[in-house]
Amino acid sequence: MTDHLVLNIARYRRVTGDNTVDIFKLPWTIESVYGNDLDLFIEKSNGTFDWYSLQAKIMGTNGAFKDIKNPTGGNLAQWNKLKVHERLFGSKTFYLLYCGNPQLNRITQSPTRSDCIGIPNVEEYGLTIVETDIIKNLRERILSPYGQLFFNNVFPNDTDSIRKLFCCLGKTVKSKKQFKFNEINTKNYQRIYWEDQQESSDNQKNLESEDFIETSENGESKYRIIIKTTANNGYK
Repeated sequence: MTDHLVLNIARYRRVTGDNTVDIFKLPWTIESVYGNDLDLFIEKSNGTFDWYSLQAKIMGTNGAFKDIKNPTGGNLAQWNKLKVHERLFGSKTFYLLYCGNPQLNRITQSPTRSDCIGIPNVEEYGLTIVETDIIKNLRERILSPYGQLFFNNVFPNDTDSIRKLFCCLGKTVKSKKQFKFNEINTKNYQRIYWEDQQESSDNQKNLESEDFIETSENGESKYRIIIKTTANNGYK
């Protein structure tokens, strides 16, 4: 799903000629040890960038996120890995929930949380963000250790549409550290365009057959998107 999201952003960039968005990807054989699937660096009015690091999860047909579960075998929980990421690198982490219309446990409430644009329509929660601390508290203190985490466990009180990160500059929670443009590491990344993404699925299949997988110790995710808001006079 993250691949499809990046594909659509790359297509948007090509169609609109929007030069405020740059997309980068690591080789398919490199994985993050912290669980982050997507890094967003979003520029503020003073020219520095917030680092939002996202762990992506997909909703099942029953409205649950089966992969948001307590670890077995002594493995460190994903939410704790994300909290380590915040401490080491100064990021702000979220779970990025890919949501649909579940066949069971249907949504019966309306959104209540407002951002700088207003209260989003429920359709905008197809891309939902939830702070890592919320997920950590639910899994460790509220839900059964073996129970599933459902969308209704976080909606509507603890959820925001992802638009809040892009559109509410100055009003969204900041990362622990702000970064200058030249501090955003893209050394091992390849800048990608629409044409690259059209070819990436075949390349991925070939690389996934390889036996070697490297891990990145520097906090990078597979995808890194940089949004330069001041290049376009900022967002409203």
